[in-house]
Amino acid sequence: MIKTHEDKYADIYDDYRLLSIMVDTLAKLKISTSINTESGEVTLSPYLSPSNLESRLKKTDIIIAPDGTIVYPQSLYLVSKLRGEGAVKDTDPIAKGLLAFTRYLDSTHYTQVDEDGNEIPPEYLTYKALSKYEEEGAPWRFAEFLLANCNNIEGANGNEAFSLSTARSYMSAVIGFYKWMQRFGYIKNNDQNVVTHYTTGTVYPELNQHDMLAHTKSGSKRTYETSNIMKMFPKKENTPAHKKLKPMHPEHKALFNEYVNSLPKATGLIFRLCIEAGLRIDEAIHFPAHDIGKADYCDLDVVPVKIIRTKGSKPRTVEIPIELYEELEIYKESNARLTNLNKCNALIQSGEILDTVEYLFISNKGIPYSGNTLETHFSNLRKQIREMDPTWYYRIHDLRSTFATHWLWQASQKRAVGYDFLMDELAELMGHASTSTTEKYIKFMNKLDDQINMAKSKNRKINEGWA
Repeated sequence: MIKTHEDKYADIYDDYRLLSIMVDTLAKLKISTSINTESGEVTLSPYLSPSNLESRLKKTDIIIAPDGTIVYPQSLYLVSKLRGEGAVKDTDPIAKGLLAFTRYLDSTHYTQVDEDGNEIPPEYLTYKALSKYEEEGAPWRFAEFLLANCNNIEGANGNEAFSLSTARSYMSAVIGFYKWMQRFGYIKNNDQNVVTHYTTGTVYPELNQHDMLAHTKSGSKRTYETSNIMKMFPKKENTPAHKKLKPMHPEHKALFNEYVNSLPKATGLIFRLCIEAGLRIDEAIHFPAHDIGKADYCDLDVVPVKIIRTKGSKPRTVEIPIELYEELEIYKESNARLTNLNKCNALIQSGEILDTVEYLFISNKGIPYSGNTLETHFSNLRKQIREMDPTWYYRIHDLRSTFATHWLWQASQKRAVGYDFLMDELAELMGHASTSTTEKYIKFMNKLDDQINMAKSKNRKINEGWA
């Protein structure tokens, strides 16, 4: 039995929202019987019999759609959390997490338009959007959305401002929702509908050496289960920085180079600046146009270009491969860009924008591209490549780490020096204020070399054994 705190069921809202209700947790479903005296037909009618116990009335929230209808099965799950196994005293954190999840799913049902007017087709995600790859499912995609909108995670550039604790709470609520749906058959639970994979761990409590009964407690332990999705969210204790890196290996970079050309020209060039010159995404968006095409660099392998818009506002010189630089020259003089530049100049003259720096990449609105637009384009690029190779899974900030690791390997091979010798030079190219930030790339490469050498050693022993 449900008693609402609000009576305006017919109101139309612009967004999904929460509605507070009171639920009788001891109400029972009963069946009434009626017999048609003429035909003798028996009709069974179900109804909810209230307990009439005020102590069993509990408050929760349900989710209401913009048209005023109740959103299922999210709302049913919220009601179910008031009783039985896993009952909670306060459903508010769960409700907020499911509301954010519902809004995110709804946002994928609409065509988006980037700054150049290119349509980004809708994906039409629902809570049933699952496949044999957990990274393609709605829960994983929601996790990416939360991470992209965390205000205390490096590389996050979304419009929202979730704290890390809030994002973890929301994701935990969604995973609980999926476990419940699997249990009661709302979604299939098989190899073709994977929500997330889990790993099991064991914690042994520390024993008090002054406890005379400590020897009787040595066998006590706690087993816990962690999902791959929750592992995406950083914990308070920091994971070593080099273990967070996920640069592309050569085969995956080759796929990126092949498919990036399918993107709008400006978007593709921005991504290539990140992976070929180590620019941060915001630095690539605000790449200066002034020095492009000013001199002939055809006799060089890389072209030095000074950028001003950097993290920490400290100008630095980056190295652009000559092939990419020549494409930047052509793009600078393209009709599409010159048209957008005229719009930009008009906005500057009218005082609508105050930044008078001429950037290379200007949208058809006359302003630089937004991070959100680029995230969407990269998501579509990833989807295309994964149709060819399902193991290709990277995010935008992995472009920069790909540059760093590939540069280290190539420079080390060419000069026959160790990675540590190259640290200062890489720090300058990457724009690190301190080489302590650069160390993560050095550690990553040293660790990778150790793994390769160990594998070679094992193969050598195996081959010698068969000889």
